[in-house]
Amino acid sequence: MVRRNLLAVLLVLVTSGWLVWAIGAPKPEAENTEDLFREADRFIEILRLVQKQYVDDVDTKEMFRDAIDGMLAGLDPFSNFIPEDELNEFNKATRGKFGGIGIQIGMRYGMLTVISPIEDTPAYQAGVMAGDAITEIEGKSTDGIQLDDAIKTLTGEAGTKVTITVRHVTGKTETITITRAIIEVPTIKGIRRGDDNEWIYMLDDEKKIGYVRVTSFVENSVPDLREAIDSMLEKGLKGLILDLRFDPGGILKTAVEMTDLFVDNGVIVKTKGRATPYWEATATKDGTLPRFPMVVLVNQYSASASEIVSGALQDHHRAILIGERTFGKGSVQNVIPLRGETSALKLTTSKYYLPSGRCIHREQDMTDTDEWGVMPDIVVPMKPEEYVALIRARQQSEIIQNGLDSKKNEGGEGDGTDGEAPGKDQGKPEPGPTPPMPDEFPSPDAAPAEGQAKPEPFVDRQLERALDVLRSIEVVEKYLKAA
Repeated sequence: MVRRNLLAVLLVLVTSGWLVWAIGAPKPEAENTEDLFREADRFIEILRLVQKQYVDDVDTKEMFRDAIDGMLAGLDPFSNFIPEDELNEFNKATRGKFGGIGIQIGMRYGMLTVISPIEDTPAYQAGVMAGDAITEIEGKSTDGIQLDDAIKTLTGEAGTKVTITVRHVTGKTETITITRAIIEVPTIKGIRRGDDNEWIYMLDDEKKIGYVRVTSFVENSVPDLREAIDSMLEKGLKGLILDLRFDPGGILKTAVEMTDLFVDNGVIVKTKGRATPYWEATATKDGTLPRFPMVVLVNQYSASASEIVSGALQDHHRAILIGERTFGKGSVQNVIPLRGETSALKLTTSKYYLPSGRCIHREQDMTDTDEWGVMPDIVVPMKPEEYVALIRARQQSEIIQNGLDSKKNEGGEGDGTDGEAPGKDQGKPEPGPTPPMPDEFPSPDAAPAEGQAKPEPFVDRQLERALDVLRSIEVVEKYLKAA
């Protein structure tokens, strides 16, 4: 039961994986064919009959929306209509920016709880801390509030204000008025936070092995990644682990630019479609990072843009892939603005092909024996409970433990890892969200129940294998030179 629940949650996570162009496509021309008009007339006839003769009154707008959704559902899982009330939220996800106060929130013990403030945001500067319970928003109690409703209330245009009442982990209650600002969601993360709450990227100081985790592909991902790697190069970086596990994808242009950081020539990705021209992206020497040994971690929840990066690096023999076979989402969606540009159509227009020519898209009738996805060079399967522990460890590592200073956090630290997975106050989970945790699995730091032995500390076996590979490269090179 636990296995099924976890796999269902993770499947929902990754099937929302998306790969979009960063710019809108031109509006399609109408097909003035006799068959099209005949079917349109039939549709209007049915609509009128329902309006006049159906037993209850009907909402015509909802009927049109249902008809559009039904039409697109027959195409593939990734094509859909983006209505007016969802378009802004979709744009936030692709841009990695939103107007808000800068907190991750979730439900803990039935209470709206701050999982972590985002550093250098209005909430952080106001002293909001991890573990704080938000008891009121704009003077209204949050008792029984839905997470989505809380998110919508907390977000808003930069420069506007929102008043919240929080009960700090110290027990003190405080009402704070916070001015919203543009919040940039970080998608580049390290192995853990240091005492100053900054990400630590150097995983092995002795062997100079770095670690970077990419949670999604948004507009600011590549410059942030470059900054992280440059900081490690200054410290003598000799090997890098790029973690793309649980990354559902993002913007195609970002995936190309990220691959181009590591590859100095050759094809990165190609796209082909029925009505779209052939297109390919090639690597350039300009801005290419120095060549160092590299491992990319992937799993069955790495999709779309993650598969472009991992597959291209594998085809160019630039990195060793470790983990599990990826999801197999090899289609490209164009976001086409509709009339008035208040809504849009996300439509699958082409499929992408890796440098070797392989299309990794998994069609609905494919089985495990067919060729799809990106297969790692070294397969290291992990059990569902191991992934649960990994995600819990990641949640813990992301928590910023204090607001303005550590003195404000006296009396305890809230870890915010229980209950529902954290959301962002940008209106939807951060691209590459942490899925909810089954209650059957305790956190890695949880105390054992009475009469039970303390559980073994969690070991990320895929990460350990990556470290082993990078640590052994120097030994192997010396051996080959001496042979």
